[in-house]
Amino acid sequence: MIMQETELLKLAAELRDLLESSNRRLVLAESCTAGRVAATLSCLAGISQWLCGSFVVYRSNSKAQWLDIPTSILIDPEIGPVSPLASQMLAEAILQRTPESAIAVAVTGDVGPGAPPKTDGRVFIAIRLRDGRSQEFEIALTSPPPQSSSDQSRRIARLQEATAAVLASTIDFLANNAED
Repeated sequence: MIMQETELLKLAAELRDLLESSNRRLVLAESCTAGRVAATLSCLAGISQWLCGSFVVYRSNSKAQWLDIPTSILIDPEIGPVSPLASQMLAEAILQRTPESAIAVAVTGDVGPGAPPKTDGRVFIAIRLRDGRSQEFEIALTSPPPQSSSDQSRRIARLQEATAAVLASTIDFLANNAED
């Protein structure tokens, strides 16, 4: 089932309110969501006060060339681009490159079709605050995988589920890491 846009917008508004109340700016690195988190947030008027931007690093080459993620990690069959380490490194890289941001959120995952069983439906989210606090989330998508490249409805459902997971995880993190 495809998540309603209004559900994503409710999550986005809740995140915006937390960013505003804590006076924090957010930067994103999006791989599997391909910019959907930033696009959802951009539906909210005034979000430019709290959203610095999003690095959409869908391909491994972009991760390596734009954010200096070591190619050795991205091609390592035991780690790879869909891993907790990749999301952690992405979060750290964007935080370093965006001085006005207090919080960095990075997401990587595999929504299919044709994903290897090890990564199919897995999403890794890393959140970092400039003061060093951090948290990682691993999400197992519940939407069924796309059966082929033409199975757009299942792919969209997974993309929306991953987007919602990033928003919800960030809300959870900020709610538990109030400004000191």
